[in-house]
Amino acid sequence: MNFDLALRRRCVLAMHLAAVLLLTLGATLPAQAQPATAHIVIGFAPGGSVDALARMAGEAVAAATGHTAIVENKTGAGGRLAVDIVKAAAPDGDTLLVAPQGPMTLFTHVFKDKLKYDPAKDFSPITRLATADFALTIGPAVPAKDLAGFRAWLKTAGDKASFGSPGAGTLPHFVGLSAAEKLGFPMTHIPYQGSAKSMIDLAGGNIAAAVSPVTEALALHQAGKVHIIATTGATRSPFVPEVPTFKEAGIDVEVPLWFAVYGPAGMPAATVDKLRHAIDAAFTSSDGKARLAKLGLAPGPLSPAELEALRQRESAMWGPVVKASGFSPAN
Repeated sequence: MNFDLALRRRCVLAMHLAAVLLLTLGATLPAQAQPATAHIVIGFAPGGSVDALARMAGEAVAAATGHTAIVENKTGAGGRLAVDIVKAAAPDGDTLLVAPQGPMTLFTHVFKDKLKYDPAKDFSPITRLATADFALTIGPAVPAKDLAGFRAWLKTAGDKASFGSPGAGTLPHFVGLSAAEKLGFPMTHIPYQGSAKSMIDLAGGNIAAAVSPVTEALALHQAGKVHIIATTGATRSPFVPEVPTFKEAGIDVEVPLWFAVYGPAGMPAATVDKLRHAIDAAFTSSDGKARLAKLGLAPGPLSPAELEALRQRESAMWGPVVKASGFSPAN
């Protein structure tokens, strides 16, 4: 019995010594390094064009840095919530914003003192990702198929002259107002929750016209249910090459749609440069161009300085338009 007791005591002591040894080794060995995470923040729900662009950008960032990239969909406040999140992040290149130009060019005038950020001071511009055009599209409520016919109809349309947009305070909203002013006839703005709903009403004859990205109207246009009659780019859209631009028709409306990537203010120049070149290379590659074409987009890389200059020009353009409209946001 004494022998068994002594043996048990030795076994217990050995187990305790082994446990202490393992704890000591665990304290002295370096911890397993976990890969850093890059956060690509957008103000839109999954599944749309911005989400797809963010995932493409995330792939490029991950390849360049070795970090794991995730897309964070932070919807709310018309996209402003995502912008606020990136503004407050550390300027280490691991938190980036992907957005259309509205939050950086238009919102300063639309939301004024309600904005919690300054586009010029609170962000590091990195590169422009892609470009497209807006389209003015008419439906069966208008007995015309081109811009000249629509303009003639507006002369006597009265309160039937209306246009839909994806929402109040959005770029298509003010593109429509600007087009109406240049056409010389007022049109009542009807906001929707997204372009898809406005297109349904347009094809059903419930509104006269709509302003949206070209691709939102493309399927219905090709089916002959609606007619894209003008686009807002400097040159004709490759998706509807038969449709003239406003400029071609002698109407001074030129507003390309573009998307860009920004980081928080104070990012090191070397970090910005590394991210910019990685993203530009991915978006201008054969695979990148093909993926963008499926979204109705084309690559449009710009240097940080060029991107900031573009932002400033467009912001200056929208100020008078928003002021003349008298628009005041609900929130």
